[in-house]
Amino acid sequence: MMHKLLTLYRKHSLIRWAWWLAVVIPGVPFVIISVGLIVYMHWPRGYQEVINFTLQDKTQYLTLSAHGVKDTPSSWSDHLQETMSKVTLPQLNGLQQEHISLSWQPYSNNPLTCSVAGKKIGAKLGKTINKLPNILAVHLIGHSCGAFVIYGLCQELKSINKSIHIQTTYLDPVSIYSGIFWQYGINNFGSCADFSDSYIDTEDTVPGSNQVIKNSFTFDVTEIRKEKKYTYAPHNWPPHFYVGAYKKKIIPIYFNSSENLQNKFQSNTLIKLTMESDAKF
Repeated sequence: MMHKLLTLYRKHSLIRWAWWLAVVIPGVPFVIISVGLIVYMHWPRGYQEVINFTLQDKTQYLTLSAHGVKDTPSSWSDHLQETMSKVTLPQLNGLQQEHISLSWQPYSNNPLTCSVAGKKIGAKLGKTINKLPNILAVHLIGHSCGAFVIYGLCQELKSINKSIHIQTTYLDPVSIYSGIFWQYGINNFGSCADFSDSYIDTEDTVPGSNQVIKNSFTFDVTEIRKEKKYTYAPHNWPPHFYVGAYKKKIIPIYFNSSENLQNKFQSNTLIKLTMESDAKF
């Protein structure tokens, strides 16, 4: 069949013209735009205005949170880091702590390019954090496209210093990377960390934000929002849930934990939380 079509194509100029007019010419702008977008997304940038902040050399335990697309730290990240600085957890007693609420605008504003930019920003931050002479552990938290910031940071940090303990926490993370890899986050988030937990709302419609993350313990907090009749949009609810859960000291913290967290929860499955269960998970 294919041989016959090729023969007709070679013999009849009308068929060749029809092919070019119907398929090739209309497809050229699409290819040019797609290639141009990929080049733009991956074009080298310094991101200096985002990563230029000072860390304390004496820091042993660092927490960093990254907001999502078209968001700012004031919506939840600032509140979370303030909470983390005030809540006393037994396993962190005596450690010199530092808490960073990362603002990575304007690179977070474009849904098509934020995943690539976020991952690159994370890698640069990983190099910076690794230079801290006393660093023992980090806890990285990302919402929406901010998930790529903490994933890139985790990857870089582990690639150059495997002794650093890393916990990654994903809050309704966006899964699409570089505009074309739709399952990227679902398949990769949590893979570089010593322990990873995720919190999702299954009624969220953002691609990948409402599914089990294979390498992270995934908690479904949808019913808590509905039971308490909160008016948060599904995509915005998990960060607010996490702040509240941290205040109650009911979320898993990996570093120096007396529990074996890897065996406490079921992997690669959706763990549903309700108002009754959230106080004891």
